[in-house]
Amino acid sequence: MRLILLTAVLIGISPIVSGCGGSIPAPAGAPTNLAATNEPALSGKTQRPFAYVAQTCPSSSPCPSPNGMVQMLGGPTITADIENPTTLALDGSGNLYVGNSLASNEGDVSVYGPKSVKPQRILSGIVGVPHGLVADAAGRLFVVAQYRSGCCQLEGSGAVYAAGATKPKQRLKGLSGFAHSPVLDKSGHLYVGNFDVFPGWVSVYPRGRHVPSRVINDGIGLPVQLAIAPNGDLVVANGLFSGGSNVVVYPRGKSTPSLTIAGINSVSALAIDADGNLYVGNGGSKKTKASITVYRKGQTTLWRSIHTGFVYPGALAFDGLGRLYVANVPRKGTNTIVVFAAGASTPMRTYTLKGQFAALAVPR
Repeated sequence: MRLILLTAVLIGISPIVSGCGGSIPAPAGAPTNLAATNEPALSGKTQRPFAYVAQTCPSSSPCPSPNGMVQMLGGPTITADIENPTTLALDGSGNLYVGNSLASNEGDVSVYGPKSVKPQRILSGIVGVPHGLVADAAGRLFVVAQYRSGCCQLEGSGAVYAAGATKPKQRLKGLSGFAHSPVLDKSGHLYVGNFDVFPGWVSVYPRGRHVPSRVINDGIGLPVQLAIAPNGDLVVANGLFSGGSNVVVYPRGKSTPSLTIAGINSVSALAIDADGNLYVGNGGSKKTKASITVYRKGQTTLWRSIHTGFVYPGALAFDGLGRLYVANVPRKGTNTIVVFAAGASTPMRTYTLKGQFAALAVPR
């Protein structure tokens, strides 16, 4: 049962100069310091799409490195200290964190600063392969990993690192074998999706705590992805035991849902814009085309749909100008990143990836 559910999660979640130093130069038209994307001075300016895309590199791909890479849209590529990347995160100071799979049961995190010469590597405290990273504005890093115990049992692990540290300050307790999708709210509370068998749950860690203060299980199925709305609501995308998917919203600090969005064939990704509108990636089915369905803040009825430019929306994210980034991850064929202007339903630009999509990080 656990192996079947693992496959379901992987499908649902699916989801910087080549070969040299570890600094992260920005492409022309992008901010040189990622923290600058939050500055009011950017308002009114036209910025090129700017995102980091982690990719693995199958032997058939034209990647510059067989170990994997992190590509900047329209700019250079990081290959130094990248090895089969699994997940990405950004903090408020412009540091980029890359989770690597070093072996089937081992991993680390490479840290690239805006002005660093060589990437910093975090090895201590990471038990297994990182499957979720999140960092706060102060640079605290949270790592959620998975490792095999025995022949076929998966276990979860987690660690918290102070800004700039390479040894953990705390180790997270209460994680399942399929812990993933860590998110932080504005108060610094950490939420982690978990499951061993159906149904799953969400563990909630108050700021500074390594043991969960509460567990959310009301309305939880198979938690594919978590997101935090601008008002602090927790949004959970679920796979359902009976088939299909839904999205459940929990008011800030509550363990009982306030609304449920039903009728989603195969939820693949979530993103929330600055106004609190919810965007849901729907992988579709044999009879239904893949789409991104959009719901106004606090509403369960469909507002609009986006169908153009992608075959399977494997990840969604917004930048500080309200543009939507979609990782198009078809089962066969070229992976791409499709960018939509704020409020648009047709793409403004498409970027072709050289490798196989693994993760997306967009500064806001």
